Amino acid sequence: MTAPTGPASGSGSAPGPSQWRDTGKGIVKGRVFILTQTEVPESTSVVGGTIYVYGFSARVLMDSGASHSFIASRFASCLNVFPDCMPYVLYVSTPTGGSMCTDSVYRDCEISMAGVPVYADLVVLPICDFDVILGMDWLSAYHACMDCYNKTVDFCLPDGTTIQFKGNKGFSTPIISFIRALRYLEKGCEGFLAHVVDRRKEKGKSL
Repeated sequence: MTAPTGPASGSGSAPGPSQWRDTGKGIVKGRVFILTQTEVPESTSVVGGTIYVYGFSARVLMDSGASHSFIASRFASCLNVFPDCMPYVLYVSTPTGGSMCTDSVYRDCEISMAGVPVYADLVVLPICDFDVILGMDWLSAYHACMDCYNKTVDFCLPDGTTIQFKGNKGFSTPIISFIRALRYLEKGCEGFLAHVVDRRKEKGKSL
């Protein structure tokens, strides 16, 4: 079982483009550079790894091409916090040339990174392959310096202390513990049981 990602049907999720209704709010434009795992290998401007959001393990992508920081709506629905409504609608352009809109944001989310608590405003989006995307708003606020080749990010705390986050060299499927999986299921997240067979090994067996 993997950590929950993707859109949720709970009250904390942001409506998709087809669901959006005119609210009379102003519009602010944003962008996200990467939305899916398949887009990562072609990019040299991202660092991915694992962080904790309010104690929940989250698959993070640090993306200097994203204007804002985002949280997957399904993952957000598992948190014991509630989103705020922004005074404007954020239209986010995507790598495919489309757009998504939202006005939901989780303010000052507590994130544990390299064992150090930091905070981020996370805008709700129906992200599929990642739980959190930290964009330029967060990277700039913490004076982050990304080493995309070595997959590290150095960032500064308000007191001037520099901390280094070490990302993953690859983007393998995240694994979570049985206890953590139960916590997600108790909060209403969907779980899927899969049986995987390696055909290559089967071919090597004698009949």
